[in-house]
Amino acid sequence: MRIAIAVFFMMTIVSTAVSADSPTAAQNRFTSIANKDCTFAPIGDEPGDEEDQLKTCPGAGGAQVLVNALGTRLRIGFRWPKGAHPQTIIWAVEAWSAGLTVDWRGSGKGKEFEPYAAIVRMKLQKQDLPVAGNQVLAVIRITHDTACVMGAVDTGANPNANEAAHALADAAASFACGKDKPTIGGMRTKAAEEIVRGIAE
Repeated sequence: MRIAIAVFFMMTIVSTAVSADSPTAAQNRFTSIANKDCTFAPIGDEPGDEEDQLKTCPGAGGAQVLVNALGTRLRIGFRWPKGAHPQTIIWAVEAWSAGLTVDWRGSGKGKEFEPYAAIVRMKLQKQDLPVAGNQVLAVIRITHDTACVMGAVDTGANPNANEAAHALADAAASFACGKDKPTIGGMRTKAAEEIVRGIAE
């Protein structure tokens, strides 16, 4: 009996290891949106436009990450330079500020990595103070030439926020931008609700 249990246990470990190494298993890649890793350009040619800067950062799967901060709002979008619409920016999410890392969730090894979601830490302003308050992981659905918020997890209300965000991201295959409604992972909070609203028109 003990031998059977031991064999079953070892087979489970091997099966898990094989699954994790499979090209179709969920993988993570991380890219930076820190100033030092990006380029800047003003938006527009009118006087004063130099204050409205567009930050372009390298992404994953052929995507670029675009960051635009003006006043008390910061928005994050995506662009595919080799896609069908190379100049089009798909703005996905906005808040007061954001973290400096994009966590890409996808499948495929090495250069074959193909993201289906991106996770970004969005920071909301603490009342009227110049500091961050609530922080939310925005889970963004990613396909070629398309991006939208598909979920959000409040990091302060959920101790397992990273795991919850990954779980939401891994459901990306069944999520259609413009059709499906975003999901709030874990405890529902006003901060998470603000993030799933996406970009204010």
